[in-house]
Amino acid sequence: MTAARKLRALTAALAMGLAVAVVPPIDAPAVVRAGVENAWRPLEFADPVIGKNFYLFDAVGRTPAVRSQVQHLPALAALTRARVDALDYAAAACGADSGCHAAAFKWSDRDVELAERGLRELASDRAVADLIARDLRLSGMFEPDEELANADFLASAWRDAVFALNRIIDVYALGTSPLYSAIDAVTYDPKSATYQRLIDIIVAVMHEQRDTLTLFYEPTLTFARRLLDANRRDEAARFEPLHLGENAAAFRRVPTVDWSRYPYSAIVVPGAGSELPDVALSPWGKLRVELAAVRFKAGKAPYLIVSGGFVHPSQTRFNEALEMKRSLMHDFGVAEDAILIDPHARHTTTNLRNAARLVLRYGLPADKLMLVTTDQGQSASISSDAFRDRCLREMGYMPGEIERRLTRFDLEFRPSTRSLRADARDPLDP
Repeated sequence: MTAARKLRALTAALAMGLAVAVVPPIDAPAVVRAGVENAWRPLEFADPVIGKNFYLFDAVGRTPAVRSQVQHLPALAALTRARVDALDYAAAACGADSGCHAAAFKWSDRDVELAERGLRELASDRAVADLIARDLRLSGMFEPDEELANADFLASAWRDAVFALNRIIDVYALGTSPLYSAIDAVTYDPKSATYQRLIDIIVAVMHEQRDTLTLFYEPTLTFARRLLDANRRDEAARFEPLHLGENAAAFRRVPTVDWSRYPYSAIVVPGAGSELPDVALSPWGKLRVELAAVRFKAGKAPYLIVSGGFVHPSQTRFNEALEMKRSLMHDFGVAEDAILIDPHARHTTTNLRNAARLVLRYGLPADKLMLVTTDQGQSASISSDAFRDRCLREMGYMPGEIERRLTRFDLEFRPSTRSLRADARDPLDP
């Protein structure tokens, strides 16, 4: 039986309704309840790698009054001079010694504390307070810190950012293993003379441009950004801004949808990458797409969200979400304006988190349940205590509430605003 014939037969059966079996809900605070309007919108950045990983720095950099305050506060200006002096030393003395370069750019506990004191001092400045109120708090990128007082808010944002900066240096300069080394590790041998010489050249180029580094965090931020670029680790920036590109047609359609016609806001389809370098869409991914198309044709939701990045094998040229979108359109006749892609998720945890982000930022009704459709193995994993523990361990929160199990392929999911929080510990999908 062809895929299209299977689809028609299964759609007819599914339209009669999905069998229901209740599973215990997983606790996830800050879900959006009925009647609450989404307050968030898509974000755009001059450099999405920096903007998505370090929204604090992005916001300061594009706000002249705040940038000036940060630049000229005596305590922070002294730190800037010290950081540029460290760049001068590295360019002159480190040579092909990546450990020396890393030590020059990483932040010590003492300097982290000095910077925090300066930022706390600035928190009462009118321009800084306005930036916090009108941009940082409303961005969702710092949820749930949005309720903190300004000084505590800035301190928390800074500490998250500097932890991420140091970690990028550890992984992509020194070769420290990331959480998922098979897909996220440094691209080259970090101990090789060739790679260490490359880092020396990066620092030499930065040194020639040292006069452009006028804020206390810019030397380390520039070094970290160049390390990601050298390793072709720009995954976070690819396809951005999504709502003006691959998701434009579906995004424009949101205000026209009659949501009362559908039991779910969207059908989430987690990706499944292939370990074969020339296979665009794995057989697991194809089967998940087929299952989701059945439910879409049965009228379960007005949108499909396909989620998956450039993951397997490492540095693959194929994007899971984009290939699933192509299959939905070509093999099952789904219109482009019914498909939203999340081309960044690298794990099942972030499949759900990023799908929740799309719902919240694109104006889909977040008080409405989502339907997670995938193969029985992954579905069972998502509803397990082990998955909850993994989310808490790797992200610090659940991206939403797992509610009823409907079939072995289907779970109900309620998105949480916690999902908006940026995780700069994962620079490839923050």
